[in-house]
Amino acid sequence: MLKGCIKPLGIVLGGILCIQVSAFTAETDAKKTSAPAKEVNPAPKAETPKGEAKAEVKESKPKEAAPVKKEQDPNKVLATVNGENIIQKDVAQIISRFGSQIPEEQISAVTKQILDGLITQKLLTQFIRENKIEPSKTDIETEINKVREDIKSNPGLAGKTLEQVLESHGSSLDDLKRDITISLCLEKYLGKDLDDKKLKAYYEQNKAAYDGTEVRASHILIDTRKMTTDAELNNALDKTKKIKAEATAGKDFSELAKQYSDCPSKEKGGDLGFFPRKGQMVEPFAAAAFALKVGQLSEPVKTNFGYHIIKVTEIKPGTAVKFDDIKQTVKQDLLQEKAQVLISQIRQKAKIDIKA
Repeated sequence: MLKGCIKPLGIVLGGILCIQVSAFTAETDAKKTSAPAKEVNPAPKAETPKGEAKAEVKESKPKEAAPVKKEQDPNKVLATVNGENIIQKDVAQIISRFGSQIPEEQISAVTKQILDGLITQKLLTQFIRENKIEPSKTDIETEINKVREDIKSNPGLAGKTLEQVLESHGSSLDDLKRDITISLCLEKYLGKDLDDKKLKAYYEQNKAAYDGTEVRASHILIDTRKMTTDAELNNALDKTKKIKAEATAGKDFSELAKQYSDCPSKEKGGDLGFFPRKGQMVEPFAAAAFALKVGQLSEPVKTNFGYHIIKVTEIKPGTAVKFDDIKQTVKQDLLQEKAQVLISQIRQKAKIDIKA
């Protein structure tokens, strides 16, 4: 898939599989910088009419396949999802798209992320099939034609056809059609009851996400990414609570961050600088931070990085925006939220057997 190519909904998030490798990149960046939890959504925020699709700004050159230590059986079953298999070849095809971008020592972790993305993709496809949701062929072709037009008008892709650009990304027209179909189907299903009244209510509840408000926060992170047992996770949570108790009792937060935090930001006393409500931090972290007043401490916040204690140190107010000017963006955000809830629900009900 072209990274960031699809944005009718943002739920398929520019191609679920692209997200999984972007998640790896975000975690790597988090180790190098003070940001604890970079957003892992590569698709640009939808600010254009429903169903618009965008092509990648620059053409990616074909990359060498990521190194593997030994030949693997391409037909080995890595997971079954409600009786349907995901095989080694499916994962290897995605890994090969990113080639040398993935360090050899990270291939195992990236493989797990890609497998998780394929599982989500399979669940969504099954859900769409079972609920008999389908866009018209005209709608699909309209989206594909928009991508073709974007490529024609993009100087960085001069002379290239859609098929050539997709091939340079290790993808195909069938992949593009699949992702467009999933996006349009989910938008159709999730957007059927959305009217201006509901969108306006969501906007009023989330103004800080649209008016440019930023908060400055510090945090203490207890990293749980390598923890595999409930006992380890419980101990991490207990440790987080004890640290918060020390902060509540009056101990300097920056000193506690330097003493306990597993994030590189500890060198700055946990300071992360300013960030907006959406687009920089993962959702649980951002939601918790924006719910705080200056000087307040959060309860332990769980993200894919671990447990956080957050302290907001400054709030920079934004500039008021008119709802009508950003209504489409509000709709896309609400649809994406609803989609994440749907994914969680169908995943809980699914029979998933991970063999890898």
